[in-house]
This record gives sequence, structure tokens and C-alpha cells, in this order.
Amino acid sequence: MRRAEAEGGADRRAAADAAAPDRDRPEGGSRRFQVRPALVIARLTWLRLVRGRAIWVTVLLCTIPILVALVAALQISDAAERWSIVAELSFRSLVLLAPVVHLAAALGEESDGKTYTYLWSRPFPRRAVLLGKMLAMTPLLCVLAPAALLGGYAIVAAGAGSVEPAWLARALPAAALGVVTASTFALGLGALVPRHPLVAALAWVFIGEQILPAVPAVQNLSALHHVEVLAALPRPPSSISGRPVESAIALVVLAGVWLAVALWRVEAFEPGSVDG
Repeated sequence: MRRAEAEGGADRRAAADAAAPDRDRPEGGSRRFQVRPALVIARLTWLRLVRGRAIWVTVLLCTIPILVALVAALQISDAAERWSIVAELSFRSLVLLAPVVHLAAALGEESDGKTYTYLWSRPFPRRAVLLGKMLAMTPLLCVLAPAALLGGYAIVAAGAGSVEPAWLARALPAAALGVVTASTFALGLGALVPRHPLVAALAWVFIGEQILPAVPAVQNLSALHHVEVLAALPRPPSSISGRPVESAIALVVLAGVWLAVALWRVEAFEPGSVDG
């Protein structure tokens, strides 16, 4: 109970620090993208991360490329096939799942924690709540996901067969861009469904993102599909086809759409009701 009260007090102090610039600044100056409030929320998110348990989920997800590479090394002699399996499973889990775990409840947790009553009652930019949390988590995951892939690639390279540096060179930016898109997706869907954001986002990752890439008519809506096209795996799934440049553009467009949805929804969010 005391710990929860202390964290609630930290939330209120952080919100006060973030709102202070807007109270002391002319109306026109408060429109400058609200950088300081977002940075304050980012710092608070970092504190919650290091003190909570969610970070261990990310650590576990980061071991997937390494564990899969170790198992594949014992059963598959073809290096290209091993790398394709490692990369694909990493994209399906680490790249898509980690942002969802940390960001899907970005808006809903403010209602659950009752911090919205403090934030929403002051001249506090609501968008800073989402942008700050994304600023805290997305760069971290953009580093961890490629780093985990690098570990998997090293194990694949140490096994039988020969590898090509181009495999890794294509997979690393694909993973980073995939993390950005998955982050905005988590914010957007979480803002649309604030009562059960994690459930909705996980359902999409485990069901929608597993089905859409296999259906040509709708696969362009899938972040996973575009990540795999951009990575240009040496042994891609049979349903994966397209040009890397087009997929890179598609990921940017998807990220922009989901971020716009999230920012629009947080402005329309009604305090006191997680249904908005």
C-alpha cells in the first residue's frame, strides 16, 4: 500500500513538473510539441520499468533468437534455413510482442492508477502521456531487438554452412523499423480499447499478424509481412513477396496512421471512464 502511494505521489510530482512550463508560458509557446512534458513522462516510465516486472518479459523475449539458434544448430545443417527460422521467430515474438507488452496499456493504466484525475485537471498536454512513454520504450527496444538478432546470427554463423553478412544487414533495420511500427500500433489499439488494451493487442499479434501475411489480399495491412519482406530472408515463407522499398514505405505509413489514431483518441478520452 505504501509503495503504491509513493508511486502515485511520484506520478503527481512528475505531472506537476510537466505542467509547470505551460502555466508559465504564453498560449502560443505551449504549442511547441510539448517536449518537456513528454520528457518528464519518459523519465517516469523509465523509473516504473526498472522497478517493475515487465522488464523481465523483455529480457526473456530477447533470449528467443539465441535459444532458437542453438536448437536449430543441432538439427539443421543449412545455414540459410537456420537464419530464416531464427529471424522469422524473432520478428513474430520480440519485434511485435515486446512493444505491445510495454505500450498497449499506456492510456488504460492511467485510468487504473487514477493518475488521470491529476493530469487531466491541469493544463497538461494529453499527447505527452503517450509520446513520453513511446520515447522511453521504443528506442530501448530498437536497440535490444537488433542486438538479440545479432546474437542469433553469431550462433548461426558459428555452425555448419556459410552465412552472408547481407542477411544481418537487412534484418537489423527491418527489426528496428518493425519495433517502431509495433509501438505505434500498441499505442493506437490501446487507446481505442482502453478497458482491455493488452488483451486486444495480444489477440492481434497472436492471431491477426499470423493470418494476414498468408492472405495476399490483406497482407499489406500486416507489419510482420513488411518486416519479413524488408529483411529479405534467404528462405522466406511462401506467402512473402514484395519489394523492400515498398515495404519500408508501408511500415512508415502504418506507423503514422496508428500514431495519429493514438493521439486523436487521447484527446477525446473522457477521464473517469476507461471506455472513453
